[in-house]
Amino acid sequence: MANTAGRITRLLFIAIIIMAIPAIGVVALGWSSAGLFAMLAGMGGLFAGIGLGIRGVLWLAGATAIGSVLGALAAPNPLAAGILMLVVGASYGIANRWGLSLWNFMYPVLVVGAIAQPPKIVGDVVADAFITGAIALGSIVIGGLLIVLVVKHPVQKGVTKYSNKVNNVFAVNLAVLLAIAGYASAALHAQVPGVWLAITIVIVIRPYQGDSVMRSIQRGGGTVLGFLLAIGVAYALPQTYIYYLVGLAFVEIAVLIRYQAKRPYWEYIMFITPGVVLLAGTPEQVTHFADARLIASISAIVLCLIVMGIERAIFWRGGLLESHAEDNSF
Repeated sequence: MANTAGRITRLLFIAIIIMAIPAIGVVALGWSSAGLFAMLAGMGGLFAGIGLGIRGVLWLAGATAIGSVLGALAAPNPLAAGILMLVVGASYGIANRWGLSLWNFMYPVLVVGAIAQPPKIVGDVVADAFITGAIALGSIVIGGLLIVLVVKHPVQKGVTKYSNKVNNVFAVNLAVLLAIAGYASAALHAQVPGVWLAITIVIVIRPYQGDSVMRSIQRGGGTVLGFLLAIGVAYALPQTYIYYLVGLAFVEIAVLIRYQAKRPYWEYIMFITPGVVLLAGTPEQVTHFADARLIASISAIVLCLIVMGIERAIFWRGGLLESHAEDNSF
């Protein structure tokens, strides 16, 4: 266990550096409004590299670059944004046939980020959109290639086969739910709620409905408990290095829990949530950030459960409830 904890600590430290590199590069170019987007794209490349290796990084980079350009262009029009995310959700779901979905979950999240708050770089809408796509492409490739140098063998060893019906319903679920997230993100023009709507949807929805329902319930409970922890720490500690070290400690505990296959998913969420919230800003900003993320996460979970309830009524004996071995992707 001590050796595992040491390896995870080193990998976590390396991951933070890798995610920071694209953001630092973008800010150094004077494009500070794209700093967070570049960091998220670097994170996407990092996950793709860990889970799938080079093929995952290349697929994510190409799909996200195109989606980000279109997302930035569609941002002023909620209907156009909703239609774009319908296509993004369907393509993300279809990619599951080749094992490319679970570790590339940042693809729809980054497109929603481009919709919710497109970076203002040179002041021209079209030029900014293409630069946003280039930032996504470069950040994902940098993050992915750097982590591949560290993680020699991808975590995902093969492609899990599902029936055509399960794959099709999975793609439809993602398309419908992400279309709603895209429309809401463009209407609100707020990056935090938009990104957390999308990330909750792609993390909760799984090919089998039984897994999705359990993830919805456990993510909802773990999220609420995690926010209570984050707010308690924010009120108890001033903004010092200890405050951020506590955030990093929560993240490391979450990763350690995730590596224990038999531990319930809600425990992972209960620790990753305060880690993300505390590292996202100062103690004064935690309550606002936590409220926005909590509302977005719970709203996404409710939407997922509604869609799955309708789906269950249609496919009463359709084999969609079969439990599958739980993935350990994130």
